[in-house]
Amino acid sequence: MIGNPLLGVIGFILIAIAAYDAIQTTLSASNSGPLTNRLINGIGKIFLKIHRRRKSHAMLNALGPWITVLLIISWVSLVWLGWFLLFCSVPHAVVNSTTKVMATVLERFYFVGYTISTLGYGDYVPGDNAWRFLSTLAAVNGLFLFTLAVTYIVPVVSATVQKRQCALLISAMGHSPLHIIRSTHHEEAFPGLANQLATLQASITTLGQQHLAYPILHYYHSRHSMSALPVALTRLYQALIIIEYACPRLDPSTRLQISTTLDSINQFLDTLHTAFIYPAEHEPSLPDLVPYAELPCFDKTAEQIHDHLSSLSRQKLLLCYNCRDGWDWEDVWNSKNI
Repeated sequence: MIGNPLLGVIGFILIAIAAYDAIQTTLSASNSGPLTNRLINGIGKIFLKIHRRRKSHAMLNALGPWITVLLIISWVSLVWLGWFLLFCSVPHAVVNSTTKVMATVLERFYFVGYTISTLGYGDYVPGDNAWRFLSTLAAVNGLFLFTLAVTYIVPVVSATVQKRQCALLISAMGHSPLHIIRSTHHEEAFPGLANQLATLQASITTLGQQHLAYPILHYYHSRHSMSALPVALTRLYQALIIIEYACPRLDPSTRLQISTTLDSINQFLDTLHTAFIYPAEHEPSLPDLVPYAELPCFDKTAEQIHDHLSSLSRQKLLLCYNCRDGWDWEDVWNSKNI
């Protein structure tokens, strides 16, 4: 194995792949690297299939942190393997610091490990000046990679907290679209809804940009529907669409806030493709909407509200968004999982 120049070429390619993926994932603020995308999407699908059979939100709740750890391990492993192959491409690349005897395969693996981790034990050293320069690059590469990993984890954890806070704020308005409408309307109007929506718009817009920059956020699952962003956003979306369509006496300022909030939600939904979330093939089924039509603030029948909701193209995407987070469409319309 030692002394094959092809190993150096393969090693260089692996180092380049790991570096590109880590930089794209952590610094681009627009999308993850190709390796990261495939890794988190593949693992997410496997655990979602298990969840569909056994219904374990606790398992999905642990998915996000472990995917993050596995992602960092993948970067380190690729870099370690790449530099190991590079240092195996030439016999004298690594030698014993005392005897100057050529290092074995295992010893080279050990040498690369402590070099990229910047520990620098010194019992094995590069064979000549060219390899000393490359070992320095390996140490810089390792330090840079670990720094990127830390700078990636901190904002992801912070965004996860904001994600759950936003879901809880929406859930405080109501645990279903009907609850949201009933809790915000008063005497055939929605006097307090505009103020509540104004506080949510910035949060939803920020979360959209955070999910665009860190698609791994989609895999940070909440075990309760009350703090699950997909469920909460979908409930709010249904409630606002129904209010905007069926309430003829909306105050202009309230109607504007509803329209602005719906735009914020739509902008958030536009980022879902970064996590391979696309519209479902079929329309989601809607519940009995008679209780909505009977509210004193509305002048539309249950059939009209049903037809309007069914005509919205976003419904298929919202259905997929909830399913990919382990929730059923029925969870949007009631609070059985709270």
